[in-house]
Amino acid sequence: MNEKVLEIYSELDDLEMIEACGQALCELKSRRIIKTKNTIGDIGEWFALLFYNEDLKLSNLQEMPIGNKYFDAKSEDGKRYTIKTTTTKATGVFNGLNEPNFELPEEQRFEYVIIVVLNPDCLLPQEVYEVSWKDFLIHRKWNGSKKAWNLSLTKRLKEDAKVRFSLSN
Repeated sequence: MNEKVLEIYSELDDLEMIEACGQALCELKSRRIIKTKNTIGDIGEWFALLFYNEDLKLSNLQEMPIGNKYFDAKSEDGKRYTIKTTTTKATGVFNGLNEPNFELPEEQRFEYVIIVVLNPDCLLPQEVYEVSWKDFLIHRKWNGSKKAWNLSLTKRLKEDAKVRFSLSN
């Protein structure tokens, strides 16, 4: 982060720092980077849309309205993308999918998952992966306490996914 900003922060008392945090959140909301109470998810969605729409080799994505079920963005050719953001080694859950051992086949809810991995200290992107529906079904893990599926960022998942951004590249 800018050294001047860090210097200003270090001079603030605790209440002033809380107020500065609130003002930063208000500014992010006014820029439509944050749209819900899921700040981390909103930041990740913003980065995903930015990466995809600025890279000529990737599909242009249009964000869906807040509350859209199963997917967050759609490409010009109609492909559906769900976007998950994490600061850890696992995504949030995918709701609305069959529980394990369900007898009917899984209805395809999206074509791709975009996983945005943010640095937990500064919330800037470290990696962006794209996972196909087929690979999602292979790698998903059941979260019994939440009764939903998620993805763990294992070595095998990363090998099967397409890397769309990485700080190490």
